[in-house]
Amino acid sequence: MEIDKDPLSPEPVQPRGATGTPNAATNPIRLLLVDDKLIMREGVRALLDREPGLHVVAQASSVAEAVALDVRPDVVITDAALPDAHGNEVVLRLRRRYAQAGIFVLIDRDQQRLDEIVAAGATVGGGVDGYALKTATAEEFLSGVRTVAQGVQYVQPTLRSDMSAKGAPTGAPAAERPDVSLQEPGERAAFEALTVKEREVLDLLVLGHTNSEIAVLSKVSLRTVEARRARVLQKLGVRTRADLVRAARHLF
Repeated sequence: MEIDKDPLSPEPVQPRGATGTPNAATNPIRLLLVDDKLIMREGVRALLDREPGLHVVAQASSVAEAVALDVRPDVVITDAALPDAHGNEVVLRLRRRYAQAGIFVLIDRDQQRLDEIVAAGATVGGGVDGYALKTATAEEFLSGVRTVAQGVQYVQPTLRSDMSAKGAPTGAPAAERPDVSLQEPGERAAFEALTVKEREVLDLLVLGHTNSEIAVLSKVSLRTVEARRARVLQKLGVRTRADLVRAARHLF
């Protein structure tokens, strides 16, 4: 568990969705990160810290840690699967504790997990304010965070077709939903061939981090990161970072 000093604690909280644009310096969007993988929390935090008007007030590795914190986030960014809760239970427990905050869920493209979350009712309009894949681009992720902070529901465009196919509300008109092709079995096999460390590098590359930044976050040498990245490119059959990001967004 990690808590930052909340510079706004003496001030009244501006309700989510209130009109007016907060001053980035004096009234940033306050964020709570919940993920059991430290490297992913640090990677997401590094991305958020580069953005004006966003402030990570605390981090937690489980729902129990998150609900025990004495913080007032505007948005809770959480993994859908944590050591002490999964899917709908994550959402319900966080919603009870942070009733005024937006709940932004990060998921992988695990069809069984998506089915469980949708079946349990933890969809947009049913406790969750926003959804994004872990392979979302930095622009999509940041747009989602800011959208949810304004009290508006957000579903990453790539994910809308998956959710609408299950009858889940997506917060967007049907005309806006993209036609996303199903991944090929060979693509899934290539992803499954990645080691845990290679997947970590892939996740951080998709978030927009450089090799040097990944080395710092992973606490390994730059040479090690470059070797892992090379293996990821080889296994996924791509040559450039742009191709890697596009491939990754279809594999989760």
